[in-house]
Amino acid sequence: MLSNRNIFFLTVLLLAAFMQVLHPVPLPTNQIFLVLAAMLMLLRGRTDGVSVNYASAMFLSAIVLSILANDIPAFFRPWSRLMQFLFLFVAASPLLSGPSANRLRRQMTMGVIWASAAIALLSFAGYVLGFGRYMSGIVQSYMGVTSHANFLGMYTMVALVWFAALFFRCTNIREYAIVGACWTACLIVLLLSASRGSTAAGLLGSLAVIYMRLKNSASHMMTAAVVGVGLVLLAAPHLAGYMETMTQKGIDSENMESAVEATRGYIWELRKMEIDESPWVGVGAYSCDVNLPGADMFYDAATGTIEQGSSYLGMLSQLGWVGFVAYLLVVLSVLWKLFRYAWREQTPFAQLMFGLLIAVSAHMSFEAYAITAGAVQCVILWFIIGAGYQCDTVADYPVFWEDEDPITPEEYVAWREEQENG
Repeated sequence: MLSNRNIFFLTVLLLAAFMQVLHPVPLPTNQIFLVLAAMLMLLRGRTDGVSVNYASAMFLSAIVLSILANDIPAFFRPWSRLMQFLFLFVAASPLLSGPSANRLRRQMTMGVIWASAAIALLSFAGYVLGFGRYMSGIVQSYMGVTSHANFLGMYTMVALVWFAALFFRCTNIREYAIVGACWTACLIVLLLSASRGSTAAGLLGSLAVIYMRLKNSASHMMTAAVVGVGLVLLAAPHLAGYMETMTQKGIDSENMESAVEATRGYIWELRKMEIDESPWVGVGAYSCDVNLPGADMFYDAATGTIEQGSSYLGMLSQLGWVGFVAYLLVVLSVLWKLFRYAWREQTPFAQLMFGLLIAVSAHMSFEAYAITAGAVQCVILWFIIGAGYQCDTVADYPVFWEDEDPITPEEYVAWREEQENG
């Protein structure tokens, strides 16, 4: 059986290939990763059994129902896309839970986080050393070592929240300096990518982690606020140049909106029309209504891909209220559990996952990937949800991989009270 360390490195390696770092890899790395992850999860689950999360099963059933209830054009390939999503759902989501399965999922989640962090830092190095790449077009958005600025924004957003949480694991000045420098580098990369949604979501997730860590210490909260404001004031002159990229993108985007059909707003209007057309089961997972005016501008019949504009509107239009409510049952139950353990027990694992889930949930308003397993963003989303579901059984997280059994929330609370009482 693979060790936790080997699983960590294998996940990082395959995710880096999946993300097409520097150059596309001439292998179906997304299928390899998803199939391998699902097989490992099923094999681990046989060790000590698994339980089924019914909310997750309901969401999966809603996707199947939306396909069965609609006459979907063959070029969208809904069943093959669903099969790909099923592999991811088995591996990453809370669908199957058990001691061995949960440990594997946590370890793979750490690999996902570090793959994102490695790409963010490598992209920063690419900017400094000159080997990073820019998107061609009206505005030169930085895409680093990835294939698109929006992808870089998502990975760097995850890294930003991760380094915010890791800052509280530091024990000396050297570690504080390294983690602080990594967090600052990620912020610069976000500004260079001109991804406003990723930047806002990453900062929101970072603030959620920081607040949860310091909420019971007014003095520490005030110190963090003063230090944060001071750093912003010191960095403002140096960050001004990076902000120009984001500002210019906004200006150029406004200039491009002379044709209404080309705007994000029109894509949202298409999704709203589909919701009105079939409110309960949607127009079908992985599809759209091809008969709507202007719809042909936002899907590719050759690849079957669709520009949905937003994960939430995309789910509502494709899965209807049945699927959307099923998704909310999964995510809100995990988010509420994370909030309780992050707030009350103050466990580091729950605080990290709470910040990450807040960031990704906010980011989903700007990008559509909730059930698109071929997108790395979807992989990140469901691993965060699946790992977060375990917050009632594990209190802390490893920096890289688990060498021993993690302590439970109850053990962590007892240890913290012992430390506070001297």
